[in-house]
Amino acid sequence: MIKKMMALICLGLFFMVLTVTAGDFTEGKHYIEIQGKASKQKEVREYFSFYCPACFKQEPFMGELELALPEGVLFTKNHVDGMPGRKVEIEALLSKAIITADLLKIKKEISSSIFNTIHKNKTDFLEVQDIKELFLLNDIDENEFDKVFSSFKVNTELNVMQRNTRNLRQQGIQAVPTLIINGKYKPVTSDIKTLAQYKALVLFLVEKEA
Repeated sequence: MIKKMMALICLGLFFMVLTVTAGDFTEGKHYIEIQGKASKQKEVREYFSFYCPACFKQEPFMGELELALPEGVLFTKNHVDGMPGRKVEIEALLSKAIITADLLKIKKEISSSIFNTIHKNKTDFLEVQDIKELFLLNDIDENEFDKVFSSFKVNTELNVMQRNTRNLRQQGIQAVPTLIINGKYKPVTSDIKTLAQYKALVLFLVEKEA
């Protein structure tokens, strides 16, 4: 009897998720289409700044969202520069840090460390050495860090991040965190009441044809 009840509960929860996921999301109300080419691969790109308090608070949700994405869908963090009162040179170094961390397979660890340094420890980064220390604490060899951090690949990805940021801002999209799905769709969250709805909207847009 208990097993049957548990099965019914699980089935009910399953259909609740389906109901939310298959919600009637409409363009203009729940999402907008932005200018530019669609990405070649399905992708959720998070535009964020390590200096942004809202980005720090939403980091756990972004981790959950990444895990919820269908197989083959990329989750990419696009660090932005030009935050009020911040040095663009340091912002660029932090962008290179997250790119380097991704290549070295410690993106989550480094992202968490940078956020905590700024928002919990209330300290800032003044030079590359400050960033390097975080990598050393995560068992990355100093020479390996230097090689990857200064590599052509990292500098190329930095240019891509900065170009993506400029393209968004030219369309009047300034706020962070902001998600862009498949290079074409930006969620509109004014009518989104829960994180479950937000997640369902993102998953809906991932599957939407551009």
